[in-house]
Amino acid sequence: MAKKIRFESFVYRLLAEADSVHRLLPAPQREAWGAFVAALHFQYSQGRAVVSWHGSSAGKLEFPLNAADLYHRGDTARYVEEQRGRDLLHASDQVQRRNAAHFQSILREIAGAAGIAHLLPPPGAGGADAARLRNEEEFHDRWASSEDAGDIDVVTANETCTSPEMRFIRDRLGDLTGKRLLDVGCGLGEASVYFAIKGAQVTAMDLSQGMLDATKRLAERNGVAVATHKAAAESTNLPPDAVFDVIYAGNLLHHVDIESTVKLLKPHLAAGGMFVSWDPLAYNPAINVYRAMATEVRTPDEHPLTWKDIRLFRREFAQVTTNYFWLTTLVIFVIMVLVQRRNPNKERLWKVVVRESRRWEWLYRPLEKLDAVLLAVLPPLRLLCWNVVIVAKAPLASPS
Repeated sequence: MAKKIRFESFVYRLLAEADSVHRLLPAPQREAWGAFVAALHFQYSQGRAVVSWHGSSAGKLEFPLNAADLYHRGDTARYVEEQRGRDLLHASDQVQRRNAAHFQSILREIAGAAGIAHLLPPPGAGGADAARLRNEEEFHDRWASSEDAGDIDVVTANETCTSPEMRFIRDRLGDLTGKRLLDVGCGLGEASVYFAIKGAQVTAMDLSQGMLDATKRLAERNGVAVATHKAAAESTNLPPDAVFDVIYAGNLLHHVDIESTVKLLKPHLAAGGMFVSWDPLAYNPAINVYRAMATEVRTPDEHPLTWKDIRLFRREFAQVTTNYFWLTTLVIFVIMVLVQRRNPNKERLWKVVVRESRRWEWLYRPLEKLDAVLLAVLPPLRLLCWNVVIVAKAPLASPS
């Protein structure tokens, strides 16, 4: 690896680890830590990285550049593909775990020399969870960089026939004019911008800055204002007094610890407010085959919802309703893969089916009616559907 690339990779990994630490800290420490990290200065010197800082405890430390396997930035596309093929970009990667520990150690050494070690969480805090969040953030940053906001027709994406979840949610939410809405895990911003078009005061939250930037561009293109907030769902960093009439989590919960996320979001729901989510279910064998195939467009830690996950909501809210979508209509995806020979690792088919809704309407409409009949007559079939929409109201007090 060239000297400059290795130095840049060192800086990137150190700052990425510092950001992971940042997410673990309570608000007062988080602000101080963020200010300190932002003021760090990096220089290259004879195979070493020189890290310096100013202030009352000004100083500098030097670190060798050959002590970690630095592949996350600066490598060629060929090496990145090799690493991905060998599963080296996943949270289970032992190289990444060693690197995380290595850079955590460097951060602690720097913090100790600067007299701010007291700001940091205990050694080992975060662990595998911090690695998971890093992987999610990097995956979604890459996704955002590959998309163009100009290609997204926001209204069509949320109202077309092959968006049954959003059509259902829109009806349940009613008039959004003036309502405060938090979009947790906003992704590219299709829902955030759509809700803003419908009159909501939207805050879009995501752990990926790339996704937040894409959301801003999409909002500007559609002539609406959307506030953005960078945070993971499991550590929202929202002010205690931030409350919303609607908390929306679209295709999010299967990426996070569901129980802790729901408990964390509940206090931010205004009186009379509504928590709305939709996510994939775990039980359909055909979908599970698809998941096994589509490894390049999914993160390895995803966990589709189980019946136990759905029941959790009844412990947290007094009013919960569920609706299920995509049963026989899934034949569209079978046609895409087996007849049209579309590669699920080259295209996100759940996005394609929305973009190409007019092409599939002739088939989707009658099958949607068939699904309604089948689910009414044979309710157990609902667990074989692709997605579930959960609408929850009246949060219950958590046991002390």
